[in-house]
Amino acid sequence: MKVSIYEVGPRDGLQGLEQPIKTETKIQLINALYNAGLENIEETSFAHPRLVPQMADAEDVFQKGSVLVMNKRGYDRAMAVGAEKINIVFSPCETFNMKNMGKTRSEIVLMYKTFLDKTPKENVRVYISMAFGSPYSGIISPLTMQSCINDAKMFGNTIVFADTVGSASNEEVALWAGMAHDRNITAALHLHHKGNEEKALTLVKTGLLNGIKEFDSSIGGLGGCPFTENSGGNIATETLVRHLNAWGFDCGLTEDDLQVASVIATRILLAEKEAKLPVLL
Repeated sequence: MKVSIYEVGPRDGLQGLEQPIKTETKIQLINALYNAGLENIEETSFAHPRLVPQMADAEDVFQKGSVLVMNKRGYDRAMAVGAEKINIVFSPCETFNMKNMGKTRSEIVLMYKTFLDKTPKENVRVYISMAFGSPYSGIISPLTMQSCINDAKMFGNTIVFADTVGSASNEEVALWAGMAHDRNITAALHLHHKGNEEKALTLVKTGLLNGIKEFDSSIGGLGGCPFTENSGGNIATETLVRHLNAWGFDCGLTEDDLQVASVIATRILLAEKEAKLPVLL
């Protein structure tokens, strides 16, 4: 069975890093990922530079892939550079919505309606962030998730269940996958972890068993949400590719294909760690 990997390293992987990354390094990373054989890459975010400084060079970084937009201004910037594939986000947790976007979910949905009405649904991916549980509001109820899925279906054909805080259970993954299937919408998984990828891999297995065929990952395990404490890193693309191949799934690439991109990601991580080392006098 074919499985699609959706690379989010250049956006979700880099957005929370404190050490500024050169635009040319970001472009090198994106090109290395395409050269590896990845077809779906979230390249950047058209977020406000004050809120996400690492994405301030979005216009210069953009190549041909997808971008995250969070308001009309970001959407207009994305359209100006010719972006066609758009990712949007909201959460079943209102506290997270306020922290992330300064609006309630109903306000966010209404906002998206004002500028996404002419964007083809096949070009829109909708993140339901913190879908599996939240440090702010606990377990998300099935009724709330159903409402979120219905909202998502207005905008895009693919809904991405984003375990932003690494707290999902296998039962929840199965439940949400079933909800998406019942509403004839494609489901994808975006998984974070707190230092141990094994749990995220068990969720990948559960997703596969429940008909999910698209999984987000980040080269080198780069990532974490800057608006959520202890969100953890993303599952590494190298790890996901290795396990999918071992399990007999066709994801279209191997770990060897990712070597150049892995080296660039490693250098970015090392620079971030070195910048945080204490200065010895």
